[in-house]
Amino acid sequence: MLAAISFPILERIPIFGDVALSPHGVGIAVGFLLGAVLMMRRAEKRGVAHFEVPDLREQLQDLLVRGAIGAVIGSRLFWVITHAGEYTDDPLRVFAVWEGGLTFLGGLAGAILLALPMIVRRRWRFFQLFDSVAPGVALGLLIGRLGDLVIGDHIGDPAGDFPLAWRCTSNLWVRATNTFGSVAPDSYPLDAVRSGVIDPPTQGCFDIAVHQTALYDFVAVAALLLLMLWAERKPRWDGFFVMLYIYWYGLFRFLTDFVREDQRILGLTGSQWALVAAALALTGWLANRRPWDERPWAWDPPDFDHPWRGTVAPVGPDADASGEVDQPPDQGG
Repeated sequence: MLAAISFPILERIPIFGDVALSPHGVGIAVGFLLGAVLMMRRAEKRGVAHFEVPDLREQLQDLLVRGAIGAVIGSRLFWVITHAGEYTDDPLRVFAVWEGGLTFLGGLAGAILLALPMIVRRRWRFFQLFDSVAPGVALGLLIGRLGDLVIGDHIGDPAGDFPLAWRCTSNLWVRATNTFGSVAPDSYPLDAVRSGVIDPPTQGCFDIAVHQTALYDFVAVAALLLLMLWAERKPRWDGFFVMLYIYWYGLFRFLTDFVREDQRILGLTGSQWALVAAALALTGWLANRRPWDERPWAWDPPDFDHPWRGTVAPVGPDADASGEVDQPPDQGG
């Protein structure tokens, strides 16, 4: 039976000669840039602290540079930690990022950790800022998953007659470069590949339909982004969009990882364990802080006439550790 969804993959986009681009890399780059634009627009409306931040756009650009560096380091480090057995014979392969092995959740964690010192030093409010980040991350991931679909990445277990089962019809890059001679095979026996009998230099094209978890991610994140844009029409408490992202994406990613082809620790993938930890931490924070009871809320459409507009950054006893101001400085004449 033919899969309900089928299309060829393209591992590289030829430029000239032997020079080619990875659609996966292009998706990540474009997703990051467009997600950054969306984040900055939200942050300029919402603000990042309960005081006026001079040159906010320039400071956000500095933060994005830190985030980009942290994302690269974190995505690779998380992958290596959760696949440590693959590097015992040749530890230097840890640095061979061109072979693949980057994770979205590791990149997100790395971006946050490298940006955190700047956030704390400048006394910005974490959830006020990351509520602006959340829609941008969703948009970036959505575009990045398009790159995954183009190269046939993140395939899972055999899908049988599942309506969203996916079959790779051919590898356009392999055919174009004649890697296998006159004709490149359209598919490989999945069982033989997994058992090590066959080690093809391609990804994604196998003899049966499989779960395409990048497609599941794409659908879940597209729905999440639309939900966020709809939710932005009304005022929302600080941390609302972070909560929405972690619970919504976390649930779908947790479920789809059960059919993802990946290494497991005590029955769960590394991403599943990370999502459980994030959900528990957020739940504890929500129960303890009850942020919906705190005023004012940073996301306050349509005017965003925040009481801290025009105030200066607090110093000394007027500011607590999070950068909140008990009483805004007197701006009267």
